Amino acid sequence: MMVTEEAWDAAAVFEPGSPGPVPWEDPELSGLAGFYRTLRDLLIRPGEFFQRLEGEGRSEPLAFALIISTGGLLSALFWALLALGPGGLSPEDTAAGLAPALGLGPGALLALMAGAPVLALARLGAGGLCWWGSVALAGAGRRFTPAWRIFCYAQGGLALMVIPFFGPPVAAIWVLALLYIGAKQVYGLSNWASLGALAIFLSILSALGIIFLLGLLSALAFLGFLLLLGG
Repeated sequence: MMVTEEAWDAAAVFEPGSPGPVPWEDPELSGLAGFYRTLRDLLIRPGEFFQRLEGEGRSEPLAFALIISTGGLLSALFWALLALGPGGLSPEDTAAGLAPALGLGPGALLALMAGAPVLALARLGAGGLCWWGSVALAGAGRRFTPAWRIFCYAQGGLALMVIPFFGPPVAAIWVLALLYIGAKQVYGLSNWASLGALAIFLSILSALGIIFLLGLLSALAFLGFLLLLGG
Protein backbone atom coordinates (compact mmCIF):
# COMPACT_ATOMS: atom_id res chain seq x y z
CA MET A 1 0.00 0.00 0.00
CA MET A 2 1.41 3.37 -0.99
CA VAL A 3 1.70 5.96 1.78
CA THR A 4 0.89 9.45 0.61
CA GLU A 5 3.04 12.42 1.46
CA GLU A 6 0.18 14.00 3.42
CA ALA A 7 -0.20 10.89 5.60
CA TRP A 8 3.54 10.83 6.28
CA ASP A 9 3.51 14.49 7.33
CA ALA A 10 0.52 13.91 9.60
CA ALA A 11 2.27 11.00 11.29
CA ALA A 12 5.43 13.03 11.77
CA VAL A 13 3.53 15.75 13.61
CA PHE A 14 2.53 13.39 16.42
CA GLU A 15 5.87 11.61 16.72
CA PRO A 16 7.33 12.21 20.20
CA GLY A 17 10.35 14.46 20.11
CA SER A 18 9.85 15.36 16.45
CA PRO A 19 11.59 18.56 15.37
CA GLY A 20 9.71 21.71 14.61
CA PRO A 21 8.35 24.72 16.46
CA VAL A 22 6.12 24.41 19.48
CA PRO A 23 2.44 24.75 18.50
CA TRP A 24 2.05 28.34 19.71
CA GLU A 25 4.91 29.43 17.44
CA ASP A 26 3.93 27.29 14.45
CA PRO A 27 2.95 29.65 11.59
CA GLU A 28 0.91 26.87 9.95
CA LEU A 29 -1.52 26.72 12.89
CA SER A 30 -4.21 29.22 13.76
CA GLY A 31 -3.83 31.14 16.98
CA LEU A 32 -6.59 29.18 18.69
CA ALA A 33 -5.26 25.79 17.58
CA GLY A 34 -1.71 26.72 18.59
CA PHE A 35 -2.88 27.90 21.97
CA TYR A 36 -4.92 24.77 22.64
CA ARG A 37 -2.18 22.37 21.56
CA THR A 38 0.48 24.21 23.55
CA LEU A 39 -1.66 24.19 26.68
CA ARG A 40 -2.50 20.52 26.16
CA ASP A 41 1.18 19.60 25.82
CA LEU A 42 2.17 21.60 28.91
CA LEU A 43 -0.48 19.89 31.01
CA ILE A 44 -0.20 16.35 29.63
CA ARG A 45 3.28 15.86 28.12
CA PRO A 46 5.54 18.69 29.28
CA GLY A 47 8.73 16.69 28.75
CA GLU A 48 8.08 16.38 25.02
CA PHE A 49 7.08 20.04 24.83
CA PHE A 50 10.31 21.34 26.33
CA GLN A 51 12.35 18.94 24.20
CA ARG A 52 11.04 20.84 21.18
CA LEU A 53 11.43 24.29 22.71
CA GLU A 54 14.34 26.19 21.24
CA GLY A 55 16.37 28.49 23.42
CA GLU A 56 16.01 31.43 21.06
CA GLY A 57 12.86 32.90 19.58
CA ARG A 58 10.65 35.94 19.21
CA SER A 59 8.05 37.42 21.53
CA GLU A 60 5.38 34.72 21.16
CA PRO A 61 5.89 33.26 24.67
CA LEU A 62 5.01 36.57 26.32
CA ALA A 63 1.61 36.68 24.59
CA PHE A 64 0.89 33.10 25.64
CA ALA A 65 1.97 33.74 29.23
CA LEU A 66 -0.05 36.96 29.45
CA ILE A 67 -3.22 35.23 28.26
CA ILE A 68 -2.80 32.34 30.69
CA SER A 69 -1.75 34.52 33.63
CA THR A 70 -4.63 36.94 33.15
CA GLY A 71 -7.13 34.11 32.78
CA GLY A 72 -5.79 32.31 35.84
CA LEU A 73 -5.92 35.43 37.99
CA LEU A 74 -9.46 36.21 36.84
CA SER A 75 -10.52 32.64 37.67
CA ALA A 76 -9.09 32.83 41.20
CA LEU A 77 -10.70 36.22 41.83
CA PHE A 78 -14.02 35.02 40.42
CA TRP A 79 -14.15 32.07 42.82
CA ALA A 80 -13.20 34.38 45.68
CA LEU A 81 -15.96 36.80 44.70
CA LEU A 82 -18.44 33.93 44.41
CA ALA A 83 -17.54 32.75 47.90
CA LEU A 84 -18.49 36.16 49.30
CA GLY A 85 -21.95 36.12 47.77
CA PRO A 86 -25.19 34.66 49.16
CA GLY A 87 -24.89 30.92 49.57
CA GLY A 88 -21.09 31.11 49.47
CA LEU A 89 -18.67 29.42 51.81
CA SER A 90 -19.47 29.10 55.46
CA PRO A 91 -17.34 30.92 58.05
CA GLU A 92 -15.75 27.57 58.97
CA ASP A 93 -14.68 26.97 55.36
CA THR A 94 -13.34 30.50 55.07
CA ALA A 95 -11.34 30.07 58.26
CA ALA A 96 -9.98 26.80 56.90
CA GLY A 97 -8.49 28.69 53.98
CA LEU A 98 -10.84 27.55 51.24
CA ALA A 99 -11.68 31.11 50.19
CA PRO A 100 -8.78 33.03 48.60
CA ALA A 101 -10.39 36.42 49.26
CA LEU A 102 -7.82 37.24 51.98
CA GLY A 103 -10.30 39.50 53.69
CA LEU A 104 -10.95 41.61 50.58
CA GLY A 105 -14.43 42.88 49.88
CA PRO A 106 -16.33 42.59 46.59
CA GLY A 107 -15.26 46.07 45.51
CA ALA A 108 -11.58 45.30 45.98
CA LEU A 109 -11.91 41.99 44.16
CA LEU A 110 -13.65 43.67 41.22
CA ALA A 111 -10.90 46.30 41.09
CA LEU A 112 -8.28 43.55 40.99
CA MET A 113 -10.19 41.82 38.19
CA ALA A 114 -10.21 45.05 36.19
CA GLY A 115 -6.46 45.41 36.61
CA ALA A 116 -5.69 41.72 36.03
CA PRO A 117 -3.75 42.20 32.75
CA VAL A 118 -1.49 44.84 34.30
CA LEU A 119 -0.92 42.74 37.42
CA ALA A 120 -0.17 39.68 35.28
CA LEU A 121 2.33 41.61 33.15
CA ALA A 122 4.10 42.99 36.22
CA ARG A 123 4.27 39.51 37.73
CA LEU A 124 5.71 38.07 34.51
CA GLY A 125 8.40 40.73 34.36
CA ALA A 126 9.50 40.33 37.96
CA GLY A 127 9.22 36.53 37.90
CA GLY A 128 11.09 36.22 34.64
CA LEU A 129 14.03 38.22 35.98
CA CYS A 130 14.09 36.12 39.15
CA TRP A 131 14.05 32.88 37.15
CA TRP A 132 16.85 34.12 34.88
CA GLY A 133 19.02 34.89 37.89
CA SER A 134 18.16 31.53 39.45
CA VAL A 135 19.17 29.40 36.46
CA ALA A 136 22.29 31.51 35.97
CA LEU A 137 23.35 30.83 39.56
CA ALA A 138 22.58 27.13 39.00
CA GLY A 139 25.11 27.02 36.16
CA ALA A 140 22.91 27.49 33.08
CA GLY A 141 24.74 30.53 31.75
CA ARG A 142 23.77 34.18 31.49
CA ARG A 143 21.60 34.19 28.36
CA PHE A 144 18.25 35.73 29.18
CA THR A 145 16.12 34.51 26.27
CA PRO A 146 16.11 30.75 27.08
CA ALA A 147 15.20 31.44 30.70
CA TRP A 148 12.47 33.84 29.63
CA ARG A 149 10.97 31.34 27.18
CA ILE A 150 10.93 28.59 29.81
CA PHE A 151 9.33 30.89 32.36
CA CYS A 152 6.64 32.13 29.98
CA TYR A 153 5.59 28.69 28.81
CA ALA A 154 5.67 27.34 32.37
CA GLN A 155 2.78 29.70 33.09
CA GLY A 156 0.60 27.18 31.28
CA GLY A 157 0.16 25.54 34.67
CA LEU A 158 -1.91 28.53 35.74
CA ALA A 159 -4.76 27.14 33.64
CA LEU A 160 -5.44 24.89 36.63
CA MET A 161 -6.61 27.95 38.55
CA VAL A 162 -10.02 27.36 37.02
CA ILE A 163 -10.44 24.70 39.72
CA PRO A 164 -12.59 26.26 42.47
CA PHE A 165 -10.65 27.37 45.57
CA PHE A 166 -7.99 24.62 45.38
CA GLY A 167 -6.82 25.79 41.97
CA PRO A 168 -4.12 28.30 43.03
CA PRO A 169 -1.96 25.88 45.06
CA VAL A 170 -2.34 23.14 42.44
CA ALA A 171 -1.43 25.58 39.68
CA ALA A 172 1.59 26.86 41.62
CA ILE A 173 2.92 23.32 42.05
CA TRP A 174 2.49 22.58 38.35
CA VAL A 175 4.24 25.82 37.33
CA LEU A 176 7.22 24.83 39.49
CA ALA A 177 7.20 21.37 37.92
CA LEU A 178 7.23 22.92 34.43
CA LEU A 179 10.13 25.18 35.39
CA TYR A 180 12.04 22.15 36.63
CA ILE A 181 11.37 20.19 33.44
CA GLY A 182 12.22 23.20 31.27
CA ALA A 183 15.55 23.73 33.02
CA LYS A 184 16.45 20.09 32.42
CA GLN A 185 15.34 19.87 28.80
CA VAL A 186 16.36 23.27 27.44
CA TYR A 187 19.57 23.84 29.41
CA GLY A 188 20.47 20.19 29.94
CA LEU A 189 20.89 20.69 33.68
CA SER A 190 21.11 17.73 36.01
CA ASN A 191 18.30 16.86 38.41
CA TRP A 192 20.12 18.47 41.32
CA ALA A 193 21.01 21.60 39.36
CA SER A 194 17.39 22.00 38.26
CA LEU A 195 16.21 21.56 41.85
CA GLY A 196 18.82 24.09 42.91
CA ALA A 197 17.47 26.61 40.40
CA LEU A 198 13.98 26.10 41.83
CA ALA A 199 15.26 26.52 45.39
CA ILE A 200 17.03 29.75 44.48
CA PHE A 201 13.94 30.98 42.65
CA LEU A 202 11.68 30.34 45.62
CA SER A 203 14.17 31.95 47.98
CA ILE A 204 14.31 35.10 45.86
CA LEU A 205 10.52 35.28 45.64
CA SER A 206 10.20 34.79 49.40
CA ALA A 207 12.75 37.55 50.07
CA LEU A 208 10.95 39.92 47.69
CA GLY A 209 7.62 39.09 49.33
CA ILE A 210 9.00 39.85 52.79
CA ILE A 211 10.53 43.11 51.57
CA PHE A 212 7.22 44.10 49.97
CA LEU A 213 5.24 43.34 53.13
CA LEU A 214 7.71 45.22 55.31
CA GLY A 215 7.58 48.19 52.97
CA LEU A 216 3.78 48.13 52.97
CA LEU A 217 3.61 47.93 56.75
CA SER A 218 6.12 50.76 57.04
CA ALA A 219 4.11 52.91 54.65
CA LEU A 220 0.88 52.21 56.57
CA ALA A 221 2.57 52.97 59.87
CA PHE A 222 3.94 56.25 58.50
CA LEU A 223 0.51 57.17 57.14
CA GLY A 224 -1.06 56.44 60.52
CA PHE A 225 1.58 58.59 62.19
CA LEU A 226 0.79 61.50 59.87
CA LEU A 227 -2.92 61.13 60.54
CA LEU A 228 -2.24 61.09 64.25
CA LEU A 229 -0.24 64.29 63.98
CA GLY A 230 -2.96 65.90 61.89
CA GLY A 231 -5.59 64.94 64.46
